[in-house]
Amino acid sequence: MSRLFFTERGRALMSHSEEITRWRWAQKRITLPSEAAEAQADIWFLAQTYQGNRRPLAVRVNGQVLGEVAPDASWEPFPVWSRLDVPAGRLREGVNEIEFRCEAPAMNAWMLGIEPGHRDPQSFLSLDRGRAWQNEHMGVPSVLRGEYLVRLRSRSEKLRDPKPPQIVYENPDHPRVRESIELVPAAIRSIGDPWNQLLALRTWVAQSWEHRGVGQVYTPWDPWTILDWAKQNRGQGRDQTIAMCVHFAALFTALASALGHRARCVVITDRLDEANGHFMAEVWDAVRRRWVLHDPNFDVHYADGEPLSALDLAERSHQGRSFEKWVVAGKGFPDGPPRLFDAFCHYFASGRSFLHVGVWSANQYVSHPAAAPPNHGSIGYCETEIVWYSPPGMDLAAMFPYRVDHRTYFDQAP
Repeated sequence: MSRLFFTERGRALMSHSEEITRWRWAQKRITLPSEAAEAQADIWFLAQTYQGNRRPLAVRVNGQVLGEVAPDASWEPFPVWSRLDVPAGRLREGVNEIEFRCEAPAMNAWMLGIEPGHRDPQSFLSLDRGRAWQNEHMGVPSVLRGEYLVRLRSRSEKLRDPKPPQIVYENPDHPRVRESIELVPAAIRSIGDPWNQLLALRTWVAQSWEHRGVGQVYTPWDPWTILDWAKQNRGQGRDQTIAMCVHFAALFTALASALGHRARCVVITDRLDEANGHFMAEVWDAVRRRWVLHDPNFDVHYADGEPLSALDLAERSHQGRSFEKWVVAGKGFPDGPPRLFDAFCHYFASGRSFLHVGVWSANQYVSHPAAAPPNHGSIGYCETEIVWYSPPGMDLAAMFPYRVDHRTYFDQAP
């Protein structure tokens, strides 16, 4: 048993992080009960190193050196999770101070993820090497007030994580949801068979634009805006919008919900500290009484006698099985660019990226736009709305608060 302690929701921005230098230090304060103070722990933090940086990031706990994180040679162009062990006896009941330092004179070494929008954050910035600390005027522009993405998982046998939240689905009667039906071509709306309607919708979404994982502006999870920004490749007055797998799945999930289906978003990845993940959707099949995984980016589902769910595929991945023979592709399967096809074969059809599977628990982002994250897919997975499948003995996704070791939570009808 264990428990994660955290003070944010993983709403980090790809355009704003906290720079760590010789003079700029960051501090996170985490309050622990006595049970956690007595035990070993792991500190997880979302950070990014500059390409070519050779200076380590130093971490201290309660005034004592804990360790250093060396720059990874396999550089990632966005923040990812790092971990340090905390021996028993280093923590204390009450407030614990975790500090981040680097000896770089310029802002060219390390960045720490930050979630803006907090009134009284337990994250602090020092501009004078620790003499004074402030929890406002944070970030390079000195206009942020937020929480650093630093989490602590206690290994105490006396503690356990809270129960996962109930999965929220879109309200089909909400006026914005009803209005979004107009985005769906009439020929698809008129299909009476639910399964064939979903396949037609998936193909249409897959063919609506070409995947773009890199750009200047992240497209929000709004169905009208996704279609406009993705097709025009322009948003917020700038060119080069990001419209990737996340947006194919978000659009498909939203429009499937508008058509009366129960749909939810799904995330997969082989590692939570690399960019090998993917974003898809599951739709409840009322005839088969099961969830079915759909990949609207590649216009694919998987079938082994009957269509498979994300959990079906996760279990096959844990057994080391490859998925090629179960791939069922529609007419929207992309014929380019080569990097996209290679990614599908190497990570998804191989089963490799199904090691970690999680369900997005807040799928009401059309009726409640604040439910959507600001940058999912453009930074490492960090949002606490994801509920991960972590079978007994595997201890997956330890930097997240919600992990379930059985299928009941994921398989139950909506």
